[in-house]
Amino acid sequence: MKVLIIAALFALLLLLLYSRLHPYIQILRKILGAAKTISASPNVDTPRGATSGRKLVRCVGCGTWIPAERAVGNRAGLPVYCSSECIEKKSGENERKMAG
Repeated sequence: MKVLIIAALFALLLLLLYSRLHPYIQILRKILGAAKTISASPNVDTPRGATSGRKLVRCVGCGTWIPAERAVGNRAGLPVYCSSECIEKKSGENERKMAG
């Protein structure tokens, strides 16, 4: 009978301890999950909030990240632009540099 009472008190103590530590355990799980995600990701220059399903490319003219399927001039070896206006702006800058 003594052993049963001691076991019940010990179980109650563990339950109380767990209820007090539960928020800290959840925070620790989130931190470890984030660390695992960061260590598993490759070291590439990607923008914040990039979705994993779509490839993003950076515009040569203005530096904006856009989905690869929306990019202008998205062929192998060619510079990538976000719009035709950005292409015109960049070519105007190049002509001024060559003239000056």
